[in-house]
Amino acid sequence: MASWLARRPGKGSTMTEQGRVDLEHMRAVYERERAAMARATSDQRARMVRARASIDRDCHMVGRVGRFRLESDEPTERGGTDTAPTPLQYLLFGVAT
Repeated sequence: MASWLARRPGKGSTMTEQGRVDLEHMRAVYERERAAMARATSDQRARMVRARASIDRDCHMVGRVGRFRLESDEPTERGGTDTAPTPLQYLLFGVAT
């Protein structure tokens, strides 16, 4: 892994040293899942994640992804109430993780 990915900004230590992310554990879990997928038949390889969302008011949305409840909104200048992250901010967070 690139050293810039492993370092926390301004701290100079890896996240695993701080006890936040156990990369070896995550890697082992992913490898087990990949091996199980390789053994499965093609119809057993499908994975589905459902997301539902509805308009609460104006630009404020509420929804569910799996067991998690999410809210999104837009800044006031775009007609929202600025009470939650925008959908684009959620997307960027997902890409960053």
